[in-house]
Amino acid sequence: MSTRHSIIGLLEILKWMEQQGYSKQALLQNTQIDSARLSDPKATVLPKEELCFYRNLLRVSGKPSIVLEAGFNLKLATYGIWGLALISSPTVEKAIELGIQFVDFTYTYNDITFFKETHQAGIRISKAHEMEPELGDLERPMIERDVSATFVLLQALLRQDKPVEAIHFSWKKTSSEDDYTHLFGCPVYFDQAFTELRFSKDCLSYELPQHNVLAMQLCKQQLEQIRPLLNIEESIVEKVQLYLSSTPLYRVTMEECAQGLNISSRTLRRKLNEENNTYQAILDEFRYLLSDKYLTDTRMTLEEIAERLGYSDAANFSHAYKRWAGCTPRNI
Repeated sequence: MSTRHSIIGLLEILKWMEQQGYSKQALLQNTQIDSARLSDPKATVLPKEELCFYRNLLRVSGKPSIVLEAGFNLKLATYGIWGLALISSPTVEKAIELGIQFVDFTYTYNDITFFKETHQAGIRISKAHEMEPELGDLERPMIERDVSATFVLLQALLRQDKPVEAIHFSWKKTSSEDDYTHLFGCPVYFDQAFTELRFSKDCLSYELPQHNVLAMQLCKQQLEQIRPLLNIEESIVEKVQLYLSSTPLYRVTMEECAQGLNISSRTLRRKLNEENNTYQAILDEFRYLLSDKYLTDTRMTLEEIAERLGYSDAANFSHAYKRWAGCTPRNI
């Protein structure tokens, strides 16, 4: 089971990237998100669309830390009713507990837990065990984004620029993470048991200045009513389409796709048969749609398009296109 997310978070990050000079078209490539949806504050995005957007961020920027930096743009206001419920809570501890109770209204794809120790408390972020779709190459970047987004939320609740005492990451440090201490303004440790944000346990009793029990209860009621509308079940066809949209087309065998989806090729074939489809049919349709886009929106040669689509030469691509469209690509 997956959850739709509000378009607002993606929109804020898109605006931030545009301000840095990145192309809106490049950032939204293959996401299927159009201008109408971007202008609708009630719109949502599917996991495959949002994850494609984040892969575009990494590809276009060339910065391994770009997704973590993007998380700093997820301010309290981007969460709508969920954010209002948090600041209406009586204390920071109650706000955290409520936030985790309704965590599917955030932008996370991970497991979020709250812990308390003798002197410290914290938020732990870990890979979801039953995540659909699998994050693959985005597993670590999306945890990093959740760390920075949680950091911003704690800033808002505690009204402090430096709300945490330390940040732990469960992986070993790389050169791209040299500036993390500067970004967070606190000690950052790597190769730890868990990825978590740690702060003084005393912060939990901090009374929120805008707390209002009635407002909090009303927000909770609305969240309960809306929650079922967020849940979606992605078909195996949609999972294959997501794999194709995020993988170079010269590596698109069914075996590689199955491996990318963490299932066997036999299971993939069976699941597709159950939905009256085949891997080759999905691949052909994907190549056809992508080739039309290349032919109409770019000046790429047939040789360049053939290479992009995973064909050995322009002739093989032309034969395939004629089979799909009934005419050769040179007639477009």
